[in-house]
Amino acid sequence: MRVDLFDFDLPEDRIALRPAVPRDGARLLLLHAGSPPEDRIVRDLPGLLRPGDVLVFNDTRVIPARLRGLRHRDGGTVRLEAMLHLREAPDRWRAFARPAKRLKVGDRVTFGQAGEGETCALTRLDDRGVEAGGRGGGGGTRLLYTSP
Repeated sequence: MRVDLFDFDLPEDRIALRPAVPRDGARLLLLHAGSPPEDRIVRDLPGLLRPGDVLVFNDTRVIPARLRGLRHRDGGTVRLEAMLHLREAPDRWRAFARPAKRLKVGDRVTFGQAGEGETCALTRLDDRGVEAGGRGGGGGTRLLYTSP
């Protein structure tokens, strides 16, 4: 599955920060072939399911690591945010970055107080695992730690 197909802007007020109370009040998206998507809630599931239906569950876990930094290129700086989601090595994380579409090979991002903290080099992997810059076929942006 290509995770990049699910890359879209989501307003901050639409992101769940904690589980729904009651849990069966959690929102879900109902898809019928040939019909527009419907917003429903988990409590509706028993009345919606028929033999042969497929449920798709997102069981990913997000670690609470949101980094704010400054991207440096050609003498200019732009604010950047990265949400760490997979540690690949002691010095390497896969992250979702915003604005990811503006990242290029060789960009440097400084995270920390007033942009004076840790520096990362941004690279991208395509479906063959070749460094290409920015976003990867496996989802996310690689942040490779380097000394400032």
